[in-house]
Amino acid sequence: MIGTPTRPMEIKHKIDFTQVTRIGLIAGEGLLPLHVAKNARIQGIEVVPFIVGKDNPKLRELCRLKGHRIIPGLVGRTLDLMLQERITHLVFAGKVDKWLLLKDPRIDAIAVEALRQFARLNDDAIMLWIIGQLEQRGIRILPQADFLRELFLPEKLLSARAPNAEELRDARYGFEMAKEMGRLDIGQSIVAHSGMILAVEAIEGTDECLKRAGKVSGRKGGVVVKVAKPDQDQRFDIPTVGLRTLKTMHRAGLHMLVTEANQTLYLEPEEMTHFANRHKMIVVSTQDPAVSGRIYAG
Repeated sequence: MIGTPTRPMEIKHKIDFTQVTRIGLIAGEGLLPLHVAKNARIQGIEVVPFIVGKDNPKLRELCRLKGHRIIPGLVGRTLDLMLQERITHLVFAGKVDKWLLLKDPRIDAIAVEALRQFARLNDDAIMLWIIGQLEQRGIRILPQADFLRELFLPEKLLSARAPNAEELRDARYGFEMAKEMGRLDIGQSIVAHSGMILAVEAIEGTDECLKRAGKVSGRKGGVVVKVAKPDQDQRFDIPTVGLRTLKTMHRAGLHMLVTEANQTLYLEPEEMTHFANRHKMIVVSTQDPAVSGRIYAG
């Protein structure tokens, strides 16, 4: 049975690392799998990577295990590999692009049966079904947040530049709309400018959403808002930003990033601060820009 989702700073039952000596890691793209593997190994936990999408030689080296490449649609093969590896605990980390299902449409009988059950292939429905399949086989899914605790930021202004009144209005509007898109399980990111929504993240992912917003605005600015879903499940899909996010924003002419405090993973906060200051960008971690104006003083 699937438990009630909890927020990162409110998880009451932390991992008992004395009871976990080996985990499987479903590794998507990006730096998060490396952070999870590093922190697990610090705790003396052996990590077996199951890599989705592009290969990750750095992860294999860090884990000191060859691991496995897996195909999303071949569910039975993946479950058999986990059984062979004696996996009883599993962590999800990194971006898994749903386009993989279209680029490599190989699916087995288990996946076919699942697709028949879904009215919509939204992220939560797919992930909760996968978790259900794993838990039926005795595999416990651990919250990725428990391996990434140091990457959550409190409420603060990271950049030297603070938003003006118009930018703050766009941040408030974008935050409200991003929460609604999260509730509908469409995406986590919104781009707002001059009181208008320029782009909403969907299946294409954050980077493509930002590029599209830049084209719409003519590279004349825009506020990017990234938030957690109202009932974010801490086992997967925690909103994440990094230096790549700011570089994509800069190329698109978007100048302000707003994230939800204590709910968003910051991969490279110091590098992000330096980049933002060099390019006169704004980076804000906030509980809610509608009520947290105090952090913008400066």
